[in-house]
Amino acid sequence: MLKTIADSYETPELINDSRETAPSKRIIAQFPDYERAKSTVGSLLAESIGLEVIRNKCPHFNSWLLRLESLGK
Repeated sequence: MLKTIADSYETPELINDSRETAPSKRIIAQFPDYERAKSTVGSLLAESIGLEVIRNKCPHFNSWLLRLESLGK
């Protein structure tokens, strides 16, 4: 179900279209235990996916990171 949702959007960043259908709400609907462990599991999932993959799939996030990285130069 979550893969189907993700595949129906151009980028994962576009999934967040309302408070009721925000990505975390969709995940909790499929995996209720995620609600209690969101801050821990979310970072573990991001680490498992890898920053390069996330940057490639999320252009707004990548742009934000590029701006942050440029501050150190």
